[in-house]
Amino acid sequence: MFRRKLTLPDLALLVVLTVMVVTMCSFHAWNRSKPNERGVIKWDVISYYSYLPATFIYGDVTLGFLDDPGFNNDNKFWFYPLENGNRLIQTSMGLSLLYAPFFFMAHILAPLFGQARDGFSNIYQFFLLLSSLFYVMLGLFFLRKVLLKFFTRVTTAIVLLIIPLGTNLFYYSVHEGAMSHAYNFALITIFLFMVTRWYEEPGFGKAAILGLLYGLIALIRPSNITAGILLLLWGVSSWSSLGGRFRFLARQLPGLLVMVLCFVIPWIPQLIYWKEVTGSVLFNSYGPSGSSFFFGSPHILDLLFSYRKGWFLYTPVMALATAGLLLMGKKCRSGQWSISLYLLIQIYLLASWWSWWNGGSFGLRSFVDIYGIMAVPLAALLDALYGARKYVRFAAGGVLLFLLLLNLHQTFLYTRGFIHYSGMTKQAYWLNFMSIKPEGSSWQMLSIPDAELARMGIYYGYDSGADDTALKDMGETEGMEMIRKEIEGNPRLTRQIKRHAARMDMDYREALGMVVERVYHYRTGS
Repeated sequence: MFRRKLTLPDLALLVVLTVMVVTMCSFHAWNRSKPNERGVIKWDVISYYSYLPATFIYGDVTLGFLDDPGFNNDNKFWFYPLENGNRLIQTSMGLSLLYAPFFFMAHILAPLFGQARDGFSNIYQFFLLLSSLFYVMLGLFFLRKVLLKFFTRVTTAIVLLIIPLGTNLFYYSVHEGAMSHAYNFALITIFLFMVTRWYEEPGFGKAAILGLLYGLIALIRPSNITAGILLLLWGVSSWSSLGGRFRFLARQLPGLLVMVLCFVIPWIPQLIYWKEVTGSVLFNSYGPSGSSFFFGSPHILDLLFSYRKGWFLYTPVMALATAGLLLMGKKCRSGQWSISLYLLIQIYLLASWWSWWNGGSFGLRSFVDIYGIMAVPLAALLDALYGARKYVRFAAGGVLLFLLLLNLHQTFLYTRGFIHYSGMTKQAYWLNFMSIKPEGSSWQMLSIPDAELARMGIYYGYDSGADDTALKDMGETEGMEMIRKEIEGNPRLTRQIKRHAARMDMDYREALGMVVERVYHYRTGS
């Protein structure tokens, strides 16, 4: 029997799978459960996942069973109460569609392992992590195919090691694997592969798959609809070829109609749900929480370089990938325009989101979604270096190895609490950087963002080490006046307050007073 010899890219995938399985089993998040907190079904995953147990175990996706006095909602379901009295699951159900096969496997096997069939026992959490591992490896399998179209096996193998082990994709595959990012990474990578195939040989079958993938990508994370740029511009490398692209798309109108129809299919259950719960087929589910974009004041420098969450600080290999965009013309000119524009738009969108730091997270987790795309310019950079002098190649290899180990080290620091999930500062970062155990004093060096003010586009950080005793001893009027002077002495903060006042059509002094009052009560605990 013929057996295909393992190539370097194959071996790279085996190494990644082994490292991820060993880490996942060592950390065993599925067993880390205690009252009101679970090791896997926690934070955003509660919302992503809730459609499945609500529908198939408790029989009511509108969450009416929460009114049952016998049901103990110990942080199992999150919802926003609507004005019509209904309960809204804020996140869309795209991830539940991907979780579903693994959910049903857990549900079938639960009795065999003595586990409760409640949707939340350890076996369900184990299968959620298993689903993350499955989709990550599926994404890497298709990334291998994409890279081998343009680059050597050596370059491909190195990139297949760097992307999952040298970025925070690793953390969001094995530690918080059920979050959306590993799944988005897989879908967007497969989408890119299908885009390249469709342009090589258009067909209705490929168009249908592209439409389904695109619909699911947008359903999981609506802002990822920007992946359509890859479909529109892949292969466009000059202004003259842009006109040819539109003529090509006009000839493919029947296939594009198939794409549109298939795009809608994953959305049908979501539209039905919104109609049932809100009364409207289309609904901005983030509206009730006050979440929004501030496109006029993006935090681009903070997004890329800050100690709070800077992308190039916590995932520095992506700085190399970004530089690689300039070198794509030699081996992958067909993707240079589309990937460059896609990255620029992603940076702008993420920097404009009210919580540009992604809430509680290791690094900027939203960028994980596009690592399959960024693997291409990273490969272009490595391919260019491969043709350089020998000492340059050795130096480049040393840098890549260092960045991979740095990512694993920072992942360790984050899992042990050395890196704070939202309040890091330069002082706290460097104090703990080489620590075996965290320095307690670092927790007095944090700057904790005020999420409620951030939803208004006003970014105020509370110094965790501040001594507010004097403020507490003052009278309220005197204390607020002191804070008012502090805020008005910060030009950046006053500009943000003025922008908020203009958006809300209110007087600046009124907006300032609102901020002063909130900060005063927070700092004094009153």
